[in-house]
Amino acid sequence: MWWWHMPAGCGWFGGLWGIFGVLLFILLLGVAGAVLWGALRPARRAAFGAAGSDALAILRARYARGELSREEFERMRRDLEA
Repeated sequence: MWWWHMPAGCGWFGGLWGIFGVLLFILLLGVAGAVLWGALRPARRAAFGAAGSDALAILRARYARGELSREEFERMRRDLEA
């Protein structure tokens, strides 16, 4: 149990190393957060892309059934692709 009786300024959180240790810990948390955020972001984009293509398929089906005029179809298609 020697480490309980160390003088102030020794160990992981003492002295100058303590400041660098805390900063290193914060930096590692930030890097881990950035990696997670970057890993999850493309999945969200793919989900939105799939929804957009579904909407375009529905629009094409409505145009094929004659529910939309050519002008309406083109306007809505431009809105979806923008």
